[in-house]
Formats: sequence, structure tokens, C-alpha cells
Amino acid sequence: MKKPYRHIFNYLPSYLWGTVCLIAVNILGAYIPQLVKDSVDLLQAYSSGGLNSTALSSKLNLILLLMGGSAIVMAFLRAKSRHIIFGVGRQVEFDLKKQIFNHVLHLEPAFFEKKKAGDLISIISNDVQSFRAVAGFAILNILNSAIAFIVIVPLMYKTNNILTISFLALIPVLILGVTLCSRSIKAHQEAVQEILAKISNFIEQNLSGIHIIKTFGQEAAEIERFSQENNGLLKEYLLLIRARSLISPVMKVIASLGFILLLWLGGKAVIEGTFSFGDFAAFSLYIERLIWPITMLGWLITIVYRVQVSAERIENILNTVPSIADTVDTVHKTTFDSEINFKTLGVKILKGKKIAIIGAIGSGKSQLGKKLMHLRELEAAEILIDDIDLKNINLEDLRRLINMVPQENFLFSTSIKENISYAKDLSDLEIEALAKAVGIHDEIMRFENGYETIVGERGITLSGGQRQRIAIARALAINPEVLILDDSLSSVDNAISFDDSY
Repeated sequence: MKKPYRHIFNYLPSYLWGTVCLIAVNILGAYIPQLVKDSVDLLQAYSSGGLNSTALSSKLNLILLLMGGSAIVMAFLRAKSRHIIFGVGRQVEFDLKKQIFNHVLHLEPAFFEKKKAGDLISIISNDVQSFRAVAGFAILNILNSAIAFIVIVPLMYKTNNILTISFLALIPVLILGVTLCSRSIKAHQEAVQEILAKISNFIEQNLSGIHIIKTFGQEAAEIERFSQENNGLLKEYLLLIRARSLISPVMKVIASLGFILLLWLGGKAVIEGTFSFGDFAAFSLYIERLIWPITMLGWLITIVYRVQVSAERIENILNTVPSIADTVDTVHKTTFDSEINFKTLGVKILKGKKIAIIGAIGSGKSQLGKKLMHLRELEAAEILIDDIDLKNINLEDLRRLINMVPQENFLFSTSIKENISYAKDLSDLEIEALAKAVGIHDEIMRFENGYETIVGERGITLSGGQRQRIAIARALAINPEVLILDDSLSSVDNAISFDDSY
């Protein structure tokens, strides 16, 4: 099982440095209330006549200097911790996107007939962002909250144990409140992610088929369909926000009860003389420093639920095992010596022969070509090349040995030059020779930018015949020993001829 969480563990040294910075930040943060306590006690001593103005001024100046220095160092270390840990979040996002993309490219074509492109785009964009949030923002706040409690609670207990225990007694109430408020968050988060995937797929289809939409005048209909999907997303987001919005107020109310306890119990202790004004001021700052980690717990809960949903969707992709892949029995083969034997059909193709396969629409002509390139599943010994089972031939070798120009020619939205040299680095002269071989050089030279002309999405700026010729040139570029033309001349003039060298 491939777990997306594993990328987080690759950056433990960075987390360690970030944690060191956070420890220092929280130690300094706990030191400042002690300085405030000392300054209040000094002022109280001065007001009671126990300290003269010169000594007070000297000591207060030292305290102010220490407080200012501590604040500056804290700001630097806090920024450094965020830089380190948020950077890890970005790195995890990068690694995970790379892993998903690499894995998807190795899956067989049949996978993409079942899985919509919009779903994959949504997973690589929206779902991976959840891991960036948990690897950066969430872990930063979990570490900071844990360190804050570890550093500050003992100091609070030392200052006033009863008040500290009373404050900590609010934590179970807090956990119960979070649990009750967060029950519906995961369900709404799952619905949001699914609708986002549907919208991504809808947009991808509309942009790819924009010429069809305009040809049939369906702009208004598509806008209405998009509005319906978008309204569904809005409604689900509002339900999710409603569930989330309950958490933060509950956190703040429960956290604020700490100040109520301080005023009640701490005020009584001050009146009784067991709690100094300095202790009261320091304890209030301790509570203030713990309120932020407590209120952040609500946000962390929503991030955790979101990443759980995203993890399931990512794992479904990463745990899809390619059904067509090289094995330990793979054979390297770079030449075609004698024949291709379609054993189940009882047909042999001899080296040097040109053959045509004809049949009714849907009879499997294209599928046969895809099987010959091992783009479809094969039975054992279904197709033999020079008496070697095609299933056992290294895929990279096979697809250099055999290439196919499909019915639907796909061009990348880049230059004509880059499309022709897609699978092999070619010189300008070699690219021009290929274009001449398929009879499109003169047409290319009539374009303003020649071979640097950008062909647009899927080659939409070119005619069907031009796309087919460029696709044929791209296949010829790798000089395959077997070239399959799957009805790839349907839009090409009958007068087309190929150079003998190809």
C-alpha cells in the first residue's frame, strides 16, 4: 500500500530544526510574563516605600531591555520556524504531485477510459493541497501547542497550583465540544471534494470541446449546466462552513473561561494575600499564551478531516497497479528480424511487407493495433514477434520498434517543431526533412512563424489534414521498424506520398 503520508517522514530533520526554534520561542514567551511579574512587584514595592526611584528606574530599564531583546529574538525564531515548516509543506506538495503524476503516466490506457481527467486534475490540485496544509500549517501548530503547554503549564502550576488545575479541567470540556461540533465536517468535506472533481472534469471537457459547443450554439446550455454544478458546490460549502463555524466560537468561549477562573480564584487569592499582583499579571499572560493553541484546535480538526478524505482519494490512485508493465522476465529487443505472428487470428506479417486490415466499424481494427503496441491486455503468446511473446518484450523497446499513428491525432499545445521532435531530439534539418517527407513543409513555411508556430490546444489551429501529417512525421522521427497507420490518412489529400527513406 502506497501511503501519501510517508512523504512527511522524509523531512524529519527539517521538522527537528523547526521544533528547536519553537522551543526557544516558547521559552522566551514564558520568560516575558516573568519579567512582567518582576516589574509589577517592583512598582508595588516602590508604592509601599520599599524601593527608591533610582533603583526602580535602573531595574525597570533592565527589564524593558530584556523584554525588547526577547521580543526581537522571538520574532526572528518564529519567522524561521514558519519558513522551515511551511517550506516542508510545500516540499511535500511537490513530492506528492510528482509521485501521482509519475504513477499515472505508467498506468495503462484502459485506466483513463474509466477515470475522468477532471477527477485526476482535482486530486493533483485540490487534494494534494490538503497535505500541504497538514504538513505545514497543522504540524507547526501541533508542535507549537504541545511545546507551549509543556513549557507554560509547569510555570503556572508553580505560580498557583489550584488555579492551574482548575484551568486544565476545562480541557475535557473542550475536547467534548470539538467532538460534538465536528461530527458532520467529514461528510460535508467528502461531498465538497467530489463536487470539485465533477466541476474540474466539466470544465476540462468544455474547454477541450469548445469548438463543438460553438458549432451547435450550446453556450447558454453549458452555462446553465455549470451554474447547477457550481450551485451544488456552493450549497455544500455553506453546510461545511456552518459545521466549521461552530468550532471556533466554542473554543474561544471555553478558553475565555480561563480568565473568568483567574478573576474569581486569583482575585480571591490576591485579597487573601497569597497571590501577588505580579503573579496575577504573569498568570493572565500565561493563559493568554495558551488561548491561541486551544482555539487553533478547531482549525486543526477541520484540516485533519479534510486530509483524511484527500488521503483516501490519493491512495485509490497510487494503489492502482499497472496491468501492463515490465516484469522480471522482460526481454530487450531493438530489431524486427522476420515476422509478427497473430496466433489467435492465424495471421503472419513478414518483414518488409505492407498490409491493410479492413473490416466493419467496431470490428476491432484499432484494438489490434493497440495490442501490437501492448497498450491493451494480451493473453499469453497471443502475439509473437520473431517467436518472442510480445508480453515479455520490454515496453520501451517495443514502442521504439513499433509505433502507431492513431485515428484521432493529438498534438500538444506547443510549436510544430516541438511536436515533430516530441520523442527524439532532432536538428532543424532533420525536422524539415520529416515535414517534407509527409508533404507539409510548404504549408508550414506559409505560417508567419514557420516551424515555431504554436498549434493551440490539441492542435486546434491546424486543419485535420495538417494535424495528421504532423502526427505521421512525429512517428517517423523515431524511425520505427513497424509503423501502424490507424486510419490516420482520412483527412489527408489522396496525392500524399512518402519519401523512400521513410
